[in-house]
Amino acid sequence: MMGLVLLSLAYGARTGLPAWPAGLAAWGAAVALWPRLDHKQHRFAIVLSGLGAVALAVALWRGQSPSWSGVLTKNTPLLGMLAAVSFLQLVGMGGDDDRPLPRGRRALWQTMAGVHVFGAVINMSVIFIVADRLAQAGRLSPRQAAAIARPFMLAALWSPFFGAMAVALTYAPQARLADVALAGAPLAAVLVWVAGRTLPPAAAGEDPDFVGFPMRLSALWLPLALTGIVSAGHFLLPAWSSLAIISGAALAISVAAVFVRSGAGDGLERIIDHAHRRLPAMSGELMLFLAAGVLATGLQALMQADSGWLPFERFGPLQAALVLGLMIALSAIGVHAVVTIVIASAWLAPLAPDPLLLALMFLMSWGIGLALNPMAGVHLSLQGRFALPALGLARANLRYCVVAYALAVVWLFGVALVRGVP
Repeated sequence: MMGLVLLSLAYGARTGLPAWPAGLAAWGAAVALWPRLDHKQHRFAIVLSGLGAVALAVALWRGQSPSWSGVLTKNTPLLGMLAAVSFLQLVGMGGDDDRPLPRGRRALWQTMAGVHVFGAVINMSVIFIVADRLAQAGRLSPRQAAAIARPFMLAALWSPFFGAMAVALTYAPQARLADVALAGAPLAAVLVWVAGRTLPPAAAGEDPDFVGFPMRLSALWLPLALTGIVSAGHFLLPAWSSLAIISGAALAISVAAVFVRSGAGDGLERIIDHAHRRLPAMSGELMLFLAAGVLATGLQALMQADSGWLPFERFGPLQAALVLGLMIALSAIGVHAVVTIVIASAWLAPLAPDPLLLALMFLMSWGIGLALNPMAGVHLSLQGRFALPALGLARANLRYCVVAYALAVVWLFGVALVRGVP
């Protein structure tokens, strides 16, 4: 996995190294880590790859020439970035276990804003850090779970360090990171407010005053430093891909922070331990994205063979709203956002959609749709740790997601108007 990180970074940094060595590293890691997957993950990877292989076979039968390199390399830059960003977990968010837990409405908004901002950087780690601190006697209430999960998933709308952004930039390749992040951040802020206003009521026996997490302003140095480094990277290294800049920034600040806090010797030991323990734990994500890459390559080849039929005559805000609604509906029955994004990308590619509108639609399907998905990693993690039913958590988000979808549609029309997309 560490080889995948470094080879993907070298490829994205335009060093002259081709993409296939990183692809070989990814598939080699997949083979080595296959035994770590459970039976459901095995079946899911086999089904996705099998569908991709069937699509490739049909395309060949119809006389198409698929891009075989896509089978090897389609999602490897994305995987390299996700693995690089995982090192930010070594930095953490600076919580203070000795401080009393704040209560009330201010504590609610402070907790939701903190989870949103820090989750945008350290990803799933923020869920466990905050949830473990809030859980009383090992119990987390559904209201607290919603207050943590919803703003975390909404970071997908703008965060460069989220898997959603990597997927969006991969499958809307002409989209620019800065444009997408700037277009998604205001909507994310509005939806965090909506998420807080539509929380489930306090359960019987639960303190009506929300018990929140004691955030520290001093910990904001991490997201601010990362934002500054990524912005400077785009200016100083225009030849680098966005994913390579994000990967390099995450690795640089993680190594520097760990060395400053722990010293060179202990810091190096922590980094090596992360590479040996945490990176292999990403086996499920690794197989998901590799299998999705096979499916994407097959669907793209198949769509070329069926170029005479298109779902729409053009792709504007109305079409984006309809497809987004379908993607969220599929998410509600357990289909992962990665799968729906791959299918939608291949389906809509012949229409030459506006890249920003397409990327935003992908991010919305992730940030809103996963809140309804009982198989989402956030819900399954809360179920496993605190015995909260994942299906119940997803169903409790229905009203919130309906409002969020309506606002997302309005936002799509607004972005289209600014972009001049009819």
